Amino acid sequence: MTTVVYLTGDSMNDALAAAGRAHRILFEGLGHEFLEINFARPDAQALLGRAIAGPGLEFVYAPMGMGGGFRGKSADGTENNLWEGLRVPFISLVGDSPAYFFERHVATSPWHATLYYYPEHLELRKRLEPKGYLYGLVPPMPFDMADRRDVDFGRKAQGKLLFLKNGNDPEKLVAAWRNGMPADTFLLLAEAASQLAGRIADDLDCDIDRFVRDAFESHGWDIGEFRNLRLFFIAQLDDYLRRVKSTLIADAIADFPVHIQGFNWDHLDFSGRRATYVKGGDYTQSRQQIIESLGVIDMSPNTQKAPHDRAMRAYGLWTLCITNRQRYFDENLAGAAEFSYRFDKQSVQAKVADVLAQPKRYVELGQQVAAQFREQRRPEAFAEFMVATANHVRLACGPRPAEFPEFFVWPPPRFV
Repeated sequence: MTTVVYLTGDSMNDALAAAGRAHRILFEGLGHEFLEINFARPDAQALLGRAIAGPGLEFVYAPMGMGGGFRGKSADGTENNLWEGLRVPFISLVGDSPAYFFERHVATSPWHATLYYYPEHLELRKRLEPKGYLYGLVPPMPFDMADRRDVDFGRKAQGKLLFLKNGNDPEKLVAAWRNGMPADTFLLLAEAASQLAGRIADDLDCDIDRFVRDAFESHGWDIGEFRNLRLFFIAQLDDYLRRVKSTLIADAIADFPVHIQGFNWDHLDFSGRRATYVKGGDYTQSRQQIIESLGVIDMSPNTQKAPHDRAMRAYGLWTLCITNRQRYFDENLAGAAEFSYRFDKQSVQAKVADVLAQPKRYVELGQQVAAQFREQRRPEAFAEFMVATANHVRLACGPRPAEFPEFFVWPPPRFV
C-alpha cells in the first residue's frame, strides 16, 4: 500500500488541518494510506522521518507550499531539495492570490506542482512568468459530506442563518497605509481603493491586477515588469476589498436575528442589535452548527470563477448557502439568483429578510442546489486529480520509460 502524506500546522479555526483530515477517506477509497503530519506538534519530525524511510511514498501535499522547500542530503552528502532528492512529487494547494507570500507560489523544484482553487489566482500566477513547472486548478467538489437521511430538515427550518467569518477593519488598513507609505503612493492607493470599493455591487470581473496596472498607466507609469510595486498594490487592494465586503455584510445582517461568529470584529458594535455575536470559532465544531442551521451566509474572496469552500461545504451538508452573485453559479447552477445577493446593503438585507420570512422554502432550495452541485461534482474527483497530478510529475521528471524506442531521448538534454 502506498502512502499519501499531508503536511499542515496551526491555522485560524483549525481550518487547514481539519480540511486535510477530510481528505483521508477519499485517498483511502483509492487504496492509499493517509498520514497527516502537523508541524505544530512535537512528533512531526519523527513522523516525517518514518514516512520518508518507509516504502511506497506516493506523494506529499500541503497548503500554501508548506514544506516544499525542505532540504535533504544525497548519499554523497550533496544538499538538495528533499522531495527532488527522494524523487517524490510534492503538491502545493493554494487558496489565495499570488500577491500574498509570493515565495510560497514559487515552485522549489520540477518535482513541485502548484494547484490553485480559483482560476483568477492561477491566471495572475501565469502573468508573472512561472518557470517550467506544473500548475493546475483543483476541481470544485462538495465536502464534509453528510447523508441526506441524517439531516433533520424540519429542525433546519427553525434554525438560524450563520455568518461564520473572520472580519477585519478596512479603516485600520487605510490608517496603516497613511502612516507607512510616501504621501504620493498613499494617495494613488487610496484613490484606487475608493474606486474599487465603489463598484463592488456590480463587479463581475475581479481582475485587481488589471485595475492596478491601468491605475498606474492613467498616471503615466508602466509597472507591468515592476513586480514588487505591482504585487504590493494587488495585495493591499485585495485585502481592503475583503474587509469592506465582510464589514458591509456583517453590518447589514446585524439587525436580523442571525448568528455572527469569528475573530476580528472589534470594529463593529453589535450591542443593541438583533444578531448574536460569538467571538472565535472551530472548523470541526461548526459542522454540526451548519447541519442544524437555516443556512449559511458567505462571500467569495474577490473571485468569480470557482465556488468558495464554505459554499461547497454547505452543499456537502445539504444546507442553503446565501452568497454574492458569481459567474460560476450563474453558469453552473439553475436558479442562482434565488440564493445570491449584490454587495449592497439593501440587497443583502432583502435576501436575508426573504429567507427568514420563508424558511421552509429556502431549506428546500438548499437541498435542491446541494443535489444539483453533488450531481455535477464528486468528492472523489479531488483525490483522483491529486494522484493524477503526482503521476504526471513523476513521468516528466523520471527516466525514459521502459520499452520505449531507443531513438526517443528522454529527458531532453536541454531547453533553449
